[in-house]
Amino acid sequence: MKISQDAQAVIIRHNPSFNDYEFLLIYRFDKEKNEDHYRLVKGGIKIKKEEGAEGAVLREIDEEIGIKECVIVSKLCDYSYAAGDIIHKVAVFLVKVTSEKLDNIQIDSSEEGGNTIKSVKWASAEEAIKLLNFQDEKNLIKLTQDYLSKI
Repeated sequence: MKISQDAQAVIIRHNPSFNDYEFLLIYRFDKEKNEDHYRLVKGGIKIKKEEGAEGAVLREIDEEIGIKECVIVSKLCDYSYAAGDIIHKVAVFLVKVTSEKLDNIQIDSSEEGGNTIKSVKWASAEEAIKLLNFQDEKNLIKLTQDYLSKI
């Protein structure tokens, strides 16, 4: 089996309208499942270019949705899963958007081989948990809620 080192972002922003955080979800095509569904931003770490997980997660955010105004708040956890003959080892980071002007999110799937990313959505934690397809990602929202309740 091959091993893929990946970095994933739980992207948040504070919404003063309801004094809570929202989570950024991407609606994308999943070629393994052959369907569209909501996901968190995730991508491979470019090991040959000596890229670290932190650099990879910021690059993926920029490449997939064009957000440059963000900071890594914390590393949340690591998890693994198997897909086909690949074991994915994922480093997960909590990333906070630092700009209030987010109407200019630019979806770009060129690195993904085409129009795999259809749209983005800001969602409450409750809505994100309902919309996300994978249990690991639902658990990351819950983990983030727990983390945010302690700071």
